[in-house]
Amino acid sequence: MTITTGRNQRRFERFAITMVVELSYPDGTSHTGSTRNISEGGIFILLPNRPFPPLGELVTIKKQANQDSSFELPNDTAVVVHKDKDGIGLAFVDLNLGSFA
Repeated sequence: MTITTGRNQRRFERFAITMVVELSYPDGTSHTGSTRNISEGGIFILLPNRPFPPLGELVTIKKQANQDSSFELPNDTAVVVHKDKDGIGLAFVDLNLGSFA
């Protein structure tokens, strides 16, 4: 997986979509935030007054109920790749490694 940084190096077009999501962290805690934008490769979550997970942390994203059901997240697992004062940038990851039979 290649993760690029910088506005001119983006691999996927971003879309401004606002929806409420719940982020679950490996330590069992969870926080609610709202999306600022989303692309095929990742998502930016606004987390006002919430602690941010560290860079490299895997998180699970769940769309809150009672929202537009026509839009689904491309993946529910992501890694923290960017932080700023408003929230975190996440890159979607595919943990489906198939069968080891």
